[in-house]
Amino acid sequence: MDLNQCREVNKLSAHYNQENDLKKLEKQILQLNALNKISFDLTETTDLEVLLNKIIKYAAEIVEGEAASILLLDKVKRELYFKASLGKKSQEIKEYKVKVGQGIAGWVAEKGESLIINDVTRDNRWNKDFDNAIKFKTKSIICVPLRSEKEIVGVMEVINKKDKTSFDKDDEIILNSFTNQVVIALSNANIIKDLNNYFVNIIEILIQAMENEPLGPKGHFVKVAQLATQMGNKLGVTGKDYENLYYASLLHDLGKMKVKRKIDINFKAEENLHLFQDEVSIHPVVGANMLKQINLFKDLIPMVRHHHENYNGTGYPDGLRGEEIPLGSRIIAVVEDYIKILYNKAIKSPAENDEALKRLFSLAGTKYDPKVINVLKEIINL
Repeated sequence: MDLNQCREVNKLSAHYNQENDLKKLEKQILQLNALNKISFDLTETTDLEVLLNKIIKYAAEIVEGEAASILLLDKVKRELYFKASLGKKSQEIKEYKVKVGQGIAGWVAEKGESLIINDVTRDNRWNKDFDNAIKFKTKSIICVPLRSEKEIVGVMEVINKKDKTSFDKDDEIILNSFTNQVVIALSNANIIKDLNNYFVNIIEILIQAMENEPLGPKGHFVKVAQLATQMGNKLGVTGKDYENLYYASLLHDLGKMKVKRKIDINFKAEENLHLFQDEVSIHPVVGANMLKQINLFKDLIPMVRHHHENYNGTGYPDGLRGEEIPLGSRIIAVVEDYIKILYNKAIKSPAENDEALKRLFSLAGTKYDPKVINVLKEIINL
């Protein structure tokens, strides 16, 4: 090779290195942007599946993979299950489980070590039966463990490098940066699950206490909640609002416990005491004030406070009217009175029952929201 040829080779080598460095820099910028977005998402949403799907989407894009998955470990069964997936077969694979120690993902979960395999046909850990079952061809794979406090909780894998190059150590570093975000999301989800369990336990205790007073026949509050959420569903109440409607329906008469026992009922100066017809009618405010003491119940407070407001503004405690009244309160108002008719032992004949229902329906537009009354009629086939 002469001097000129050597110079050309050096130029090409330098050019290649520059291109390679530039590509690495672009990847790092994409990685930082993705991690920033995920960090923001971790503070904004508590939906674990949404978060995990976003994480693998970013991870697969940056390492340029055709498909990607997050598998979580079931410690009791000693198997991995697909929690989030990306690619053409993302739906089919969700029904499959991977035993710890079997296949590439199972090996990573067992050993706690990352694997980079750029030709799976040459690796005896690859399980081709899985590919055959879902009619997918795995060529290359990078798989890293998910570790929480030194304990393996799952794996993340990206399959088939798009540009026909090979997965490398840089890709492994990128994936490991995303595993930290996965573990944070899992930890947050567990905290929320524990809080929800605590929340439900408190409600169960309160319902038991209300039935022991008794503030209603056994099962009354559950019946109100079940019908209220059925009606809420037809009125477009979904997600967290649907859950809040259920819990507010269970606890709408909570304040009657304090009123009945005349326990420590204190009102602020702004409470509209002139709207209270009697001592019992104070209970919506008392119940709302009781719920204020527990931050988990803050979204239930408006529905509990206003479930005795009338649609025409003649109710209490604040004389709200129409759409000013929370939808949940308008639903509870109708359901509570309907349930009372349904289980009223004083109503002994079908004719008396029909008459009571006619009186209820006649109050649409005055006491009750007409839309809510119409939904009740639809549900009970009237």
